[in-house]
Amino acid sequence: MIRTNKLKVYIEDMSAFRKKLKAELKDIDTGRVKTLRENSINFQSLNQFRKFLTPKRLELLRAIKHNKPKSIYELSKIVKRTPENVNSDIKFLEQLGFVDLTKIKDIRKKVVPEVGYSKMTIEIQI
Repeated sequence: MIRTNKLKVYIEDMSAFRKKLKAELKDIDTGRVKTLRENSINFQSLNQFRKFLTPKRLELLRAIKHNKPKSIYELSKIVKRTPENVNSDIKFLEQLGFVDLTKIKDIRKKVVPEVGYSKMTIEIQI
């Protein structure tokens, strides 16, 4: 994940997403820019986004950002949920690009969750 202050969430159909991505990749190929312009995640519909960003998952993102837990177990204590439930939500958040996970070996193996942004903006195509 790109470290930035803001994550942009787009709600747009797949053809609009592909068109935008194609233009950005062309700019990279021609040397106009070196990387993608923004850290973003796309959803095809508002319903899809709502299913993803549940109140519990948003709580996890906030807890990670503000409490900087050193493990999934510590995060589960902060949000008062079972480690198993937190772990499944964290893996889902990681797959979609909302969370970075760093594996470290201490006395035992730990997974440290990180959120590299402090704000999420949502743009909806109409």
